[in-house]
Amino acid sequence: MDRNTFEEYYPKIYNYIYYRVLHRETAEDLTSDVFYRALAYAASFDKRKASYKTWMFTIAHNVVANHYRSSKNVMMLDDFDTLAAENGIDNDFETSEDFRQLHELLKTLPEREREVIALRFWGELTHKEIATRIGMREKSVSSMMSRLMKKLEKLWDSTMVL
Repeated sequence: MDRNTFEEYYPKIYNYIYYRVLHRETAEDLTSDVFYRALAYAASFDKRKASYKTWMFTIAHNVVANHYRSSKNVMMLDDFDTLAAENGIDNDFETSEDFRQLHELLKTLPEREREVIALRFWGELTHKEIATRIGMREKSVSSMMSRLMKKLEKLWDSTMVL
């Protein structure tokens, strides 16, 4: 892995992991683990099976899954209040009311739907890359994203009326 590859993928992998664990230091540690594993297992990458980007996000997914399986002191998605208190920056989007609202809406979604959203928006994967990553057809991912966006918009609008 060269410097350009690292610079291209680091922010995407970090953001994907951050929005799965919602804790900066944990996200940094897990992101480092992803790149370590990518270097250690570089010989196992097969471009006929998946793109490099998809392979990297598969490693990231596995690192996050292993983290949740092995750690008892993990900040879960429900621990947002702790995250906001740790950040202590009121004008930061992560502690803004909009972020709190989005966080609450995302918590209502099933894990697979949250995974697809994280891959698309924070991981910046295409529908095709997401389809390869989660074992769906590209058209199904596209349809799912469309339904999810409508669902989130409707939920957002209904909570804003309150």
